[in-house]
Amino acid sequence: MRLHSIAAVLATTLFGVLLFTAGRLSFPPSFYHSIHLALGLAAVVVCWLVAMQGWAVFPHTLSMERLVMGALFFSSGSLFSFHFLLSFADAGEASLFSLAARFTIAWGLLFLFSRPDEVMERHSGQRWQAFLMALVYTAAIGLLLHFTASLWLGDGTSRWPLWWQAGEGAVGLLDAAAAAIVWRRYRQGGSPSPLYWLMALLLFAFGQVLLMLGPGHVLWGQLYEVAGFLYVLRAMYVETIEKPYVELKQHEQQLEMMANALGEGLMMLDRDGQIVWMNPEAGRLLGVVPDEAKGKPLFSFVSLAGPNGDAWDWKQLRYVVKRLKSGEVIRVEEESFCRYDGVCLPVSYTLAPVIENGALTGLVAVLRDMTEKKEKERLEREREQLDFELSLAANMQRALLQTSSEANLPSYVDIGVLSVPARVLSGDFYRFSVHQTSVSVGIADVSGKGIPAAMLMTLMKFILDRTVHYGTQPHVYLDLLNRFAYDYTELSMFVTMFVGNYNEKTHVFSYACAGHEPALLYRAKTKQCVPLHAKGCALGLFPQFSFETKSVVLEPGDFVLLYTDGVTEKRGEEVADGFSVLASMVTRTNLDQPASQVVHDLYEQVKAYHQYEQKDDQTLLLLRRR
Repeated sequence: MRLHSIAAVLATTLFGVLLFTAGRLSFPPSFYHSIHLALGLAAVVVCWLVAMQGWAVFPHTLSMERLVMGALFFSSGSLFSFHFLLSFADAGEASLFSLAARFTIAWGLLFLFSRPDEVMERHSGQRWQAFLMALVYTAAIGLLLHFTASLWLGDGTSRWPLWWQAGEGAVGLLDAAAAAIVWRRYRQGGSPSPLYWLMALLLFAFGQVLLMLGPGHVLWGQLYEVAGFLYVLRAMYVETIEKPYVELKQHEQQLEMMANALGEGLMMLDRDGQIVWMNPEAGRLLGVVPDEAKGKPLFSFVSLAGPNGDAWDWKQLRYVVKRLKSGEVIRVEEESFCRYDGVCLPVSYTLAPVIENGALTGLVAVLRDMTEKKEKERLEREREQLDFELSLAANMQRALLQTSSEANLPSYVDIGVLSVPARVLSGDFYRFSVHQTSVSVGIADVSGKGIPAAMLMTLMKFILDRTVHYGTQPHVYLDLLNRFAYDYTELSMFVTMFVGNYNEKTHVFSYACAGHEPALLYRAKTKQCVPLHAKGCALGLFPQFSFETKSVVLEPGDFVLLYTDGVTEKRGEEVADGFSVLASMVTRTNLDQPASQVVHDLYEQVKAYHQYEQKDDQTLLLLRRR
């Protein structure tokens, strides 16, 4: 835009100077005649070039503007040609053809630029029709001027009659009007080609004014006219060559960026199997630099192997080429792809033939590295196997844990229990067993979750089941379990536990605690909840620890509720008193129901308390004196 502005200012400045000084400059007749002929020939050449360009590019663009432009300059070029030839015989008649040619260009460009361009439907003979109409127009104008030349020129006493000056002025006005339309088009579209047309029309208009002024200004008017024709050539070059080329390069860059961004290898081969182009992913699969691989055979970098690992032979290659020649697209889900450096990859590929005039001229190959997919499939199979094994382990774990319905409970107690793991396997465990005159219960929580906690839980329950014959005092259980946990568990693991024993004859509930949550004692008469604390640390932390046994008397309807910390503890939140939280849940529960139903109702409140998002194993065990 800046260069065009400078050119317009210079042209306008020179035009202003010539208005006042051109008439004072004189040239020898021979010099003037030579320059006149040269400038006339230049106008003829430019018009014919534009006409041929319009003829050539129309089938590719189907642009109505390009077609009419070619026909318009065909007519103008023909009229300028008559003007050039008649300059040697009859200068007066030659001037008429020159004026007619400029008038044709002026009104034609005004017509073209005043309406939007259209893409025409492809029909045979469109170019011939347009140029035939231009030929008819040229012939009609030429015959009219030839047979009426004497009327226009008169007796020849006045070389610059008034009608001549009016005609030149009219052409200049048409050029100025077309320039205004082109300026508006440029402001709307922003394409650079209208600027060249704007400069051409501006120079045409200045030239017409100089031609209108008569002798002394004619040569300068023709110079402006030829300068305008040069801008016409530049405009046509920008529209039909430079602009399509720039757009093509932009499209190529966009396609290359898209191809490079693909997670798949994209490659083009010629009919001889030589690499024409590939994106970086294809280069990675081949193990080569894309630019270095151009023009080289594909099979100099890679070989394909079948399911048995044998490399392809020429029979297989010929069979593939035969299928491609028939236009078939070949898709292979997986095949071993061995690079020249010895690395083999599982690859899925698609081969699409490029057919021109019924002959195979090349192919497009799309390569997909299946390594990650196969690794995902392997991991998925392993995960499925692990899930299966975990489900078996979970079933075995559940088989180890009793339910109150499975146990043959004595009539003097009612037990309800519920345990929900956070994962497939649980780190919580519980136990209750019936003796001759007593019932013992226990609940524990192994640090961590998942498989390690479940394994330790199983071992601890096994040891607990084997220690009941050592006596009824709960702290004895904990002493034995603590020594086992310290000797046979990882240093980072420990177990918290609460065990108790209810005696039928004395109605005493004796209990011991190893760093576990205090049990909840519910007094039926007072409807109060009391915590049951006892001195003790978690199992497995110290080789020896003196646990203590405490006891309380249970009245009819009283119950003891054992639970793990997953019931009351909220991960990531501060809970002032978990026991109070559980006690409030007990007060909102219907306690007249069987123990199993009480436990389930309590668990519904626990789920609501955790907003139905379980992050830890949760276990409840309730023992009630009937």
